[in-house]
This record gives sequence, structure tokens and C-alpha cells, in this order.
Amino acid sequence: MKISNRLFNDQQIRQFSKQMEDVQNIQNRISSGKNIIFASDDPVGAVELSGLNDVTTRINQFLKNGDLAYDRLQLMDSTLEGAKDIFIRCNELSIQASNDVLSVGDREAIALEFDELKKELLSLANIQDSGGSFIFSGYKSQTQPFQINSSGLVEYQGDRGVLNLQLSESRLVESTIDGGTVFQDIVTSAGVSTDLFAAIDNVSRSIRTATGGVETAKTDSGLAKITLTNQNRGTYSFTITSGSKSADISVDITGSDLSDVASLINAADLDITATLEDSNNTLKLVNNFGYDIEMGNVQIPDIDKSQESPTSFFNFQPVDASSNPLGNSQTVYDFDQTIASRLDELVVIQNHLANQRAKVGARLNSVERQQDIMNERKILVEKDVSELADADLSELVTELQSMLTTQQASQKAFVRISQLNLFDMIS
Repeated sequence: MKISNRLFNDQQIRQFSKQMEDVQNIQNRISSGKNIIFASDDPVGAVELSGLNDVTTRINQFLKNGDLAYDRLQLMDSTLEGAKDIFIRCNELSIQASNDVLSVGDREAIALEFDELKKELLSLANIQDSGGSFIFSGYKSQTQPFQINSSGLVEYQGDRGVLNLQLSESRLVESTIDGGTVFQDIVTSAGVSTDLFAAIDNVSRSIRTATGGVETAKTDSGLAKITLTNQNRGTYSFTITSGSKSADISVDITGSDLSDVASLINAADLDITATLEDSNNTLKLVNNFGYDIEMGNVQIPDIDKSQESPTSFFNFQPVDASSNPLGNSQTVYDFDQTIASRLDELVVIQNHLANQRAKVGARLNSVERQQDIMNERKILVEKDVSELADADLSELVTELQSMLTTQQASQKAFVRISQLNLFDMIS
């Protein structure tokens, strides 16, 4: 076979070019530290690496979601703890305010602290996360959830939506609790629906009116006169106790006429004679044996929360045998107007907040566990990526050195061969 010099040179140039390309490829892998720079380097490995990179991207997003959920839930936990501390303080102040020796000024000072506690609670309810979203607004995360209306009442402006974040392909976590669930829709032990802000207002009003009324009125003389201020028509109920006997009275009253009340007391086994005076608007009670008489546990229709100014109440005036007043008259309010009635409500609220906090705590624990799983999974995926993509530098350097040696030998051989011709053989 005849090979011309030109053909030989072209073949050698192509060979040198291929060797230089291979050297360059290895040098690129060494400098980048990557085993696969182009898909052509390892088509099968490139496809597998692409899939692993997609998994890594998803895992990183799940971890970001977990961090966001954890931050929100931690903020919510701190907020609920702060709210519970507020109601612990409310309970302490309520017990303090129920002391009969306190003056009007003392109780007003306590009520003023309740006003500040309400402002503090409102601030907690409107707290925002690091991104500026209100965590208790539901889906309306850019709307301030709780606002004071023109009547001084706190209204909820959010909705009942709950934000979810995906922590894995199959795991979602609720990262918020709507404000209506946390701060509203609380049912007391008496079956009355209230909210946290109204509860503070209730206690504050009870404290401010406590000096003007009592939970139970009593006379030691065995004689008393009772009148009624009535702006709440309907069924009244109360308990009359005298000596060792007691009776629960329930009666419909449409005005200030106490005739039906007198009839029920006379019919009860109380050793009490009830008579009417002043056009039936005054009820006189006389214990036949001179025992003391008490009136309490008053329930007035349509009153289930404390009022700023009580609309209906009994006036209980101890008297002597000549009907002369003994001491000051006693105003008996509906039980829901008293400080004592608010104490049970405060306990219910503290339990409610503790339950909400337990719910948040359970979610926090779940997020932590899921984050641990995702981090472990990320390590395993990164290990697989490294095995596919990261270059073995010692192996590549050895291969490069071998290729350079081969290249130099080829070049030297080409130079020697290319110098040979017929004239060189003629001496």
C-alpha cells in the first residue's frame, strides 16, 4: 500500500489534535473537580446525576419550608405563652380585687392594669413573622387580624384559613392557627361563648362595679326590705336562705311589682313572712324566729356578662322592728356581674391557651423530626452525587501524566520519521 507524505502528515495532525483534546478534557476535570462536565463524558451517569440534582433541589426546598414552619410555630408558641401569662396575671388581680377591704381607688387602679393587659394581648394577637405576615390572620396574612371598632370592641378581620407547608413529598404541616380559634369561640363552664378580649373587659367592669354591689346580701336582724330595678324583663332566679333553711326562687317579673315573689317566698318552707308595701314595689321579709336572712345567686334574664353600668338589680335593706334602716342598703347584682363569676372564666381561658400551645408544641416536634429525616436524606443523596460527579484527582493526574508522556513520544517519533527521505540516504 502506498502512503504519501501528505496523507501521513494529515493522519499525524489528527492524532495529535485528538491527544490534545483528551489532555484538555482531563485538565478541565482536574481544575473543576468534576468528573462529568459534559453529558458526552458519561451519558448514563449524566442522566442519573440530573435526577439526583432534582432530588437535592426538592430536599432543599423541603428544608426551607421546615425552617419557615419552625420559625412560625416557635413565634406562635412564644405568643401563646405570653397570652397565658397575661391571664395568669388577670387571675391574680381578680382575686386581689375581690377583697372587701379595697377602696374604690384601689379597685380602679387594678382595673387600669386590666386595660393595659388588654392592649398587650392585642399586640400579641397582631404579631407578624419575619416576612411581615400576620400569623393569626388565616389566609388573609397581610391583613391585621384584630382591630378595635368604634364601640371599643375587638373584632376579628382575618378568616379561618390555616397555612400549610410541605415538608416532604407526602408530609404537610399546619404552620399557623387562625386567630378565631385562638382568641375567640371560647365556651365557659356556664356554656357562655366569649373571647379573650371580652373576658378582660368583663373582669375590668366587674372590678369597677364591685364597690357598688355584692354577690350576697344579708341581714342579722331577721328583717329586710327588698326593691327591684328592672330593665331586663323575664325570668329572675335567686336563693333565699334563713337559719338552716334555703329555697331557690324562680319567677317571671315584668316590672318592679314583687307580688309573685312574695307569694313564692310565703309558699316556701323558710319560716319567713313576706308582705308588700309601696304599691307592691317593696317586699318586706320577716323571719318568724328572728334568724338571719340572706339573698344571693341572683340570675337576671339576658345578662351573662358583666355590664359597664348594671341595668337590673335588687336593693336589700336590713331594717329593725320599726322598719328603720340598719346600716347601708346592699345592691345585689346578677352573679355574672361579680368578680367571683369571672374567676372560672379565667381558668377556662388558661386551659384553652394551654391546649392551643400543646397543639403548636406537637407540630414543632413533628417539624423537628421531619427536618432530621430530610437532612439525613440530603447527606445520602449528596454522597451519591459526589460519587458520580466528583473527580478522583490522583487518578486523573496519573492519567494526565501518562497521556503527556505518550504525546511527547508520538511527537518525537513523528519528527524523526518526517525527516527521512531518499536524499538523506545518498552519501
